[in-house]
Amino acid sequence: MARISRVVLAMVVGALLFESGCRRSTSGVAQQGGGAVPTASSVQVVAGAGRRLGGEKAGETVAIPPGRFFAGSVPGDEGRDPTIEPVAATYDLPGFTIDALPYPGKPGEPPRTGVSQAEASKLCAERGARLCTELEWERACRGPNGDPFSSGTAWDPTCAKTPEQCVSGFGVRSMGSALEEWTASALAEASPTAGPRLGPAKRFVVKGASGAASPSAHRCAARRASDPSGGGRPTGFRCCSGPAPSVSVAAIESAPAFRRGAVEAGKLAEILAGIPELSRLKGVRFFKDSEAAEVTEKAKNPPGAGWTLTAEPIVWSPVAGTEILVATGKSKGGAFVVALHRLHDAEGERYRLASSMIFANEQGPVLLAYQGNIRREIVWSMAWGAAGEGGAVTYRDDHRVVIVQR
Repeated sequence: MARISRVVLAMVVGALLFESGCRRSTSGVAQQGGGAVPTASSVQVVAGAGRRLGGEKAGETVAIPPGRFFAGSVPGDEGRDPTIEPVAATYDLPGFTIDALPYPGKPGEPPRTGVSQAEASKLCAERGARLCTELEWERACRGPNGDPFSSGTAWDPTCAKTPEQCVSGFGVRSMGSALEEWTASALAEASPTAGPRLGPAKRFVVKGASGAASPSAHRCAARRASDPSGGGRPTGFRCCSGPAPSVSVAAIESAPAFRRGAVEAGKLAEILAGIPELSRLKGVRFFKDSEAAEVTEKAKNPPGAGWTLTAEPIVWSPVAGTEILVATGKSKGGAFVVALHRLHDAEGERYRLASSMIFANEQGPVLLAYQGNIRREIVWSMAWGAAGEGGAVTYRDDHRVVIVQR
């Protein structure tokens, strides 16, 4: 049987074996050195899951105790935009008081919207308060248990219909339920690499979402940046009291699109063993240069100028704020292509499955190839230029990673 036929057969027969191959994991965080990671990449929607309270009072405020909490989200979470949403990190906040309802805080009265960020700050100051920072807003939304939604572990769509009755674990109402809200936090912008920065001098962080937004937009970690004028959007706000925290979210940095991964086969095997979907890949090895040469040596149209080919792992940054380890290799379970989100925090370096493709009963070799001017795609190949013998690792507009055969 010709090589190309063997590969196609392995793909068809192995379709059930590699668990849909390009499907993104909804779990699978491999931890190096231990430590808890906020989980839940797939958004649960459960009507009636939220906490429901009546008896709202005009001008009601809620005292939030000082404490340490997670803010931000984990690479691969559904709806996460890594160019604006920071990787989850731990923050210490002093105690503060927050409005139970968006300004003006009167039950049954529509929230005040259509104001600029400066106008919202002024209205809070007139009450002897200040506009809440984004970290204060997120802590109040998450509650004492660090919930992903103000309604708890799942998004309760009824909160969008009766937001005043939907409360966070701290008892703050209507957080992220049916309204975008200004914060006092200016978006920390990474230094431009070339040319003058266009647009306004500052953008400010907006939290929350409209009632018609997708379920993932109602996450406490969801974040949007806005021109201080608001751009005509119906943005509301709420006020906080107490000393403003000195801690803030760092800028999201850009990185080179491609660089060598610098991970040994033994280390990759350890990482894969910690991800249930890939734990069957035993005896992981990388391809040798002599094996890798087989991919291109018989090609009628070898790769031209601008292509970089490698059998080594690559650290890939398709957009700012994202690092993905892409690797090929062989194992007792077959040759493979894997893409793993890299997580960096106080717990060290950890990985979460983004996408994978395993070639049952096939040992490769498999090469990776990329061009510097094509940032969102890496090519993989077993025989360069042969139909069905290769494909791509692609970063989609919805921020998901997929591995496909072509």
